[in-house]
Amino acid sequence: MHRRSLSVLVGSTLVVTASVALSAGALGASGGGTSKVALREWAVAPAPASATAGKITFVVKNNGKTKHEFVVIKSDLAPAKLPVKNGRASEKGAKGEIGDLPAGSTKRLILTLPKGKYVLICNLTGHYQAGQRAAFTVR
Repeated sequence: MHRRSLSVLVGSTLVVTASVALSAGALGASGGGTSKVALREWAVAPAPASATAGKITFVVKNNGKTKHEFVVIKSDLAPAKLPVKNGRASEKGAKGEIGDLPAGSTKRLILTLPKGKYVLICNLTGHYQAGQRAAFTVR
């Protein structure tokens, strides 16, 4: 009789352990997300413009007629208020970027971002000042 009780106890322990492991895995998998970003003359359009903290994938498509780039900057400043020098915005707080992105092409940028405010820009000379910028929030 003791052997049967022991096997039931072991079986129950395995079920409980498996349930806890699955719950922990589900919690660890939460956060992050994907934002599709359209670049064009002279706009940056993220959809959605927010994500939860964690691993975020930016799928960036250049819908414009000229090359662009994509820079993610952590900043409490409004998108139009980044300091500018020699036709380029300050990249202080930059978390990642996609360099020259030819017209019609798409690239992915995967970043692990904490909660905060971000500015998404094209920082080729003059593009930021022409309006190629947008706010992005990580909550």
